[in-house]
This record gives sequence, structure tokens and C-alpha cells, in this order.
Amino acid sequence: MTCFGDLGVLLGLSILWSRVEASWRRKRQKRLDLLQDLARRVLGRELVSGGGPESYENTVAESVLRAVRQYQDQRPRSERCAPPTFGECCAVTPGLSAVRSLSSSAGGLLSPMLQHAGLVKDEVDVDPEDLLCEDVRCWLSSTSRGELERHLGFYRQVLMRPEVFAEDPRFFHLLVFLCERLEELLGRLSVTSRDCATQLAKVISIGKELLDGLLPVLLLSICDLLDGPTPLLSIETLLSSIETPIDGFAKLWDLDCGRILYELLRSQHFRDFWELRSDRGDRGQTKLLDLWLELRHSWVDALDEGEDLALGSGIHQLFRSKSSREVQQQYLDLYKQLDNLIKFLSMVAHYRRLANIAGDAAMYHLRSTLHHLLQEIEIAVANTLALVSRIMEEVRRTVMNITSGNAKGATGRTLTWLGRLQMIDELSVARSATSLLEAIQELRFLSSDSRLPELRKSCQQSLQQICEITASVEFRSRCAEVPPTALLAPDVFVGDDVESPKEDQKLEIFEGGDASLQVAEVAGARIGPPAHMEAAAAQPLEALRQPLPPSEASRSTPPSELQGKKCQQDEQDRFYELFFAAVLPLLGDGTSISIEQATSLLQKGGLSEQQQQEAFESVGAEQDLESEELRRVLERMARVQDGDQASGAGAPRRIPWIHGLLWDGRRLRIGEGFYAP
Repeated sequence: MTCFGDLGVLLGLSILWSRVEASWRRKRQKRLDLLQDLARRVLGRELVSGGGPESYENTVAESVLRAVRQYQDQRPRSERCAPPTFGECCAVTPGLSAVRSLSSSAGGLLSPMLQHAGLVKDEVDVDPEDLLCEDVRCWLSSTSRGELERHLGFYRQVLMRPEVFAEDPRFFHLLVFLCERLEELLGRLSVTSRDCATQLAKVISIGKELLDGLLPVLLLSICDLLDGPTPLLSIETLLSSIETPIDGFAKLWDLDCGRILYELLRSQHFRDFWELRSDRGDRGQTKLLDLWLELRHSWVDALDEGEDLALGSGIHQLFRSKSSREVQQQYLDLYKQLDNLIKFLSMVAHYRRLANIAGDAAMYHLRSTLHHLLQEIEIAVANTLALVSRIMEEVRRTVMNITSGNAKGATGRTLTWLGRLQMIDELSVARSATSLLEAIQELRFLSSDSRLPELRKSCQQSLQQICEITASVEFRSRCAEVPPTALLAPDVFVGDDVESPKEDQKLEIFEGGDASLQVAEVAGARIGPPAHMEAAAAQPLEALRQPLPPSEASRSTPPSELQGKKCQQDEQDRFYELFFAAVLPLLGDGTSISIEQATSLLQKGGLSEQQQQEAFESVGAEQDLESEELRRVLERMARVQDGDQASGAGAPRRIPWIHGLLWDGRRLRIGEGFYAP
């Protein structure tokens, strides 16, 4: 009796526990169902977990994977207590093993009751956040444009539902970071032209990647700057922590290493490079170089006096002694080189804005200063990588001493430092630097002298197309007024064998004069209106007007009666599918429309009030019409337009005619007449 009494108590407690957890389980399941439903509608599949490469060649994909890993490692797990399983109860309760044997011999009759009570679980708990992170790791290796667009749309849909998925703010921060990176990768895949503006934007983008990858080196390599759990290390997070305190960065800005990092992030050229709103008016010498010189001398003086660096330096205790003098100075020099690199990259942003306005011709004109800037960027990147390599070499030597037992008494902070070193990805930094140098080399070619024949040919082709179209009768017949005579003639271009301008004959594109004349110089064209265009301009405008094909509005009107296109059932299904996709979001909520809106459609189809009422009565519509009900109403309208006044059975022979809609068998066009009252 004792064992059965214990069993009853345990069952009662477990049932009580299951009721307490029921609300949470239903909420979690609802979030999972909504997430999977979004995935099925946007991605065409359900989210999956497990697998995925450990690294990627693409720097953007590598940064996304690193952020996902960091979120999964630092995500606070649920601290709720799970009810004991039946096996655990048998192990700690005297005599209960006999009941367990009894349940086994009874063919599992007791198992469903125990599962319902919460003693036996038949499924593994999976949170939506974990499922989405695992799915990211599975598909991230794909470089398909369509795949990226679908996943970007899916993550945006998740962000639009904060009431469901915003329980963990860090999860939303990860989604925002993921969307930004996917947009960047999608932009790279979308680029089909090799122009200077695009290449300049690529240099800036990769430069930001490189700086993001160097942050762990600045914060974790030989420093002890963070408290508590390690936050997401990104430029955006650091900038936010300056304005609003963030866990992990509480003491950062009071230490020497934090002060010099602060001056780097607050410099005017960094704000220009990162496209931040500037709150400073001067562009003179920044405080970073002054602080760099101050810290360099103060650290050297402290070591020369036989003391270790102070705790306020921000350097880890393993690297404060005199034996680490060299790596301390290399760490400070790294900030100086990064400041130079960011200064040069901020100038690239100004060149990009100019290239967006004036094109490749402007970059060719400014090639000497642009190439000098690119050379300075290459030197700064090389110096930065060299300093990072020396710092990390000293870090690896220190780690080997600790792990081999040569260092005495590794403290808790030392173990924390060892764990955080895993966030430093030297391979990713090297990939970003290589990509940046390759982009610079491509930009140097696109603005070099050897590119001039290609630029001239491109200008010739564009100008010729403009002239030919402007001079055509078909174009001029569409104009309300006679267009001006074109300035450049398509038949007076010189050949492609024009010699490149000498150094003392550079094109003066930005020093006044007519813009078209300057473009013509790049194209190698002689200025003068063509004879056949002068003759065309002399003709009266009415003489150029020719009968045009019927417009969409006129084609939308039936020849004699209000009848739609006669077509088979499969074409009708296609019509209604496109009709609902295009019209329902305009008139209703995307899935249904009101009686008033449906009445407006029937009026555009030419139905009388009596015919409209009969159409609604045939489907029993009283308020809103769903898509299937609306289709039956429109099919009845098609029968009426076809001359069948009876209710009719079966599918109609035609699609309905609606004023303003044009169906050509494959596409549905919405004209202005559809919006008219």
C-alpha cells in the first residue's frame, strides 16, 4: 500500500506541475506553429535543424555564422524545472520499481497516462529561436539570388511580429544584423556592371567588414575590458553603449584602452566612413593621436620605473609586466594604423558620391589622386595585418605557457580570457583584407588609362542611341511639342582608333562649360546637328503624327457587347488566381472584400441593380465575400454578359469583362479605368 500511496502522490504532483506548465507549452507551440507557417508561405518549406558547414569562404556568410554561434552560446537557457520522469521516480521511491514492472507487463497501458501526467515525455522541446538559428546554419552556404531574397523576406516577416517573437531582445538584434548582411550579400550578387561607383561601394563595404572583424582583437587579445557575459561585438553595439550603458561594457570607457577606442569611434572621419550623423563642426587633428602619444609615454615610464602597468590601463594582468613591453606598444600602434585606414576609407566615400553623380568619366579624370589614395589604403592594410599578426603571436605563446603548466595559478579571469579568445577569427580578418585588396586592384583598373577606349565606346553607343531615338518619327509623333534638335549626330562619331589624351591634354570636365560638350569630348565626338534631324525638325508636328495602335483603355472595351475573353477552364483558373492576387489587396484585406466593393466590380461589368442582387443571392452573400464566393459571383456575371440570364450550371465559357482590366491569356493588366468611379 505504501508504494501505491507514493505513486498517487507523485502522480498528483506531476499533474499539478503539468497544469502549471500547460500555458507555457501552448504559448511556445503557438510561436513554433506561427514560425513554421511563415516559413511555408515565404520559403515554401519548413525550418530544419542540424548540420551546416563550420566555415564559409564568403566573408559575409562567415560573419553571419559567427553572430549566430555567439547568440546560441550566450542565449540564456530556460531555468524552469522539468517534472521528474517515471524512471527517476522509480529510482528514488521505495517499492515503485514493482509498479514500473507492472506497467511494462501490462503492454504499455500505463504509459499514455504517465505521459499525460508529465512523467514521461515523448518529444524534445525546441524553442523558435533555436530552430531559426539552426536553419540559418543549414542554408547559409547557398549563393542563389532567389534563395537569399526569400530568406530575407522571411526574416523581415519575423521582425514585423514583435508581439510574438520579441521575448528575447537579443534575438531581434540578431535578426536585424542578419537582414543587413543578407542585403549586402544580395547587393553584391545583383551587381552585373563593372563601374567605378559600384566598386567604390564594394571597397567601403569590405572595409567595414574588416573593421568589424578586428574588434575582437582590440577588445580581447591582450585586454581585460569586459564584465559579465560577452555581448555581441559589433560597431553598432559599441556605439550604442556610448549613449546607453550595456551589460559587459560597464567599465570599458573608463580604462586607457577604452579611452583610445572611444576617440577612434568618435573621430570625424570614422563618422563619415560609417555614415553617422555628425555632431562636430571641426575636421582638424583628432584627439586619438594625442592620446596615443600620451599612453605610449606613460606606459613606457611606468615600466622603466620597475612597475607593472596599472589596472586602469585595461591590459590583462598577463601582459602588464616589463616583459610584454613590445606587445603593449604594438597594441597602441594598431590604433594608430586603424585611424589612418579609416581616414583613407572615409575619403573613398566622397569619391563614391562623386562617381554616382558624374560616372566613370569623373574617376578617369581624377585617377591620379584616386590611385594615390588606393595605395595609401593598401599600405595601411598591410601595416594593420602585420601588427595583428605580432600581437596574436604573443597571445598564442602566452596560451601555450598556461596550458603547459609553466604559468602559476591560472585565475578565474585568466580562464575567462582564454574562453573569449575563441571569438578572435584571424582567418576571417585575412579573408576580408584579401577581398579589400582585390577590390582596390579592380578599381585601379577601372579608372586607368587602359579603360579609356572602353569608356569612349560606351559613350558613343549611348549617345548614338539617344540621337537615333530622338530623330525617329515614331518618337516625335508621341510628343506634344516638337523636340529640340539633338546636339550630337549619330553619324559623325570618329573611330575607336583615337589616341589617348596626353598628360598635358587632360579632359577638363569640372571646370565650367556645357556638360554635353564635356561628355562629347570623352566620347571623341564632333559637335553639330545632323542634316536629317534638321529636316525632321522643319516638318510640322501634325505631319509626323501617325495612327497609333489602340490604347489599353480602348482595347478594354468590348467590340459590341460587354463580354470577356472566351477561354478554357485552365485559363480561367489562371485568370482568377492573378485577379485575386492583384485586386483583393487593393479592394479588401487580401482575402476578402466587402459587399460594397463587390457591387462596384459588378457595376464595372455593366450589370443592372437587379442582376447584381441576383448574383449576390446566388451565393448567399450578406457581408464580406471570400475569394471562392467572389469567384462564383464573377462567373455568374460572365454568364450574364454571355447572354445566359439563367443561373446556369457548370463553368462559364468566358471570363468576366470588367472595365479597366485587360487579360491577354497570360497577364492581367490594371488600367486607369479600373480606379475610375
